[in-house]
Amino acid sequence: MLDYLEGVLVHAEPDFAIIDIGGWGLKLNISMFTYNKIKTELGNKLKLYTQMVLRDDAVELFGFFDVVERQAYVLLNKVSGIGPKAAISILSLMDVARLKTSILSEDVKDLVKIPGIGKKTAQKIIIELKDRIKALPVTSDEGMYNSIIEAREALISLGFNPMEIQLVLDEDSVKNNDSVEDIIKCALKKLSK
Repeated sequence: MLDYLEGVLVHAEPDFAIIDIGGWGLKLNISMFTYNKIKTELGNKLKLYTQMVLRDDAVELFGFFDVVERQAYVLLNKVSGIGPKAAISILSLMDVARLKTSILSEDVKDLVKIPGIGKKTAQKIIIELKDRIKALPVTSDEGMYNSIIEAREALISLGFNPMEIQLVLDEDSVKNNDSVEDIIKCALKKLSK
């Protein structure tokens, strides 16, 4: 089993990355969180933690910026009805700290904001992962996440695509003391480019 890959990042898009390892270009499915962390590393050597998914018709590699994100991915995959693509989609729209906070606080409303996740699936995620996700070594700043959630909802109501919103609302662009209005103003500037 592959634990990680280390090589030169030759291409990155919001949903996949290609890493050159000794002349082999390996394509890994990635989350928006990982993309935001590696997008400036084109041409540089980097390490991504991996998870291989074997299916009857394909072998897919998923890449993660850190071990904790991979652990969250594995946990999500264990929930019945959540496949590899749905798990990576969840981690694209919600980082691990926010996912943990949503599950521990039983926040169904936050989980159903993810495309493809209905109320029953969100409840199933909470029930099946509430005890297991406690072990993930992440903490979250709920105040900051509440501001980001409010800003995301406002931007969605303005008609912006959730994936575009996630790109501009990454952790690095939002500061702990930013108000919802500051976050929205900053996001609108980036989205209008």
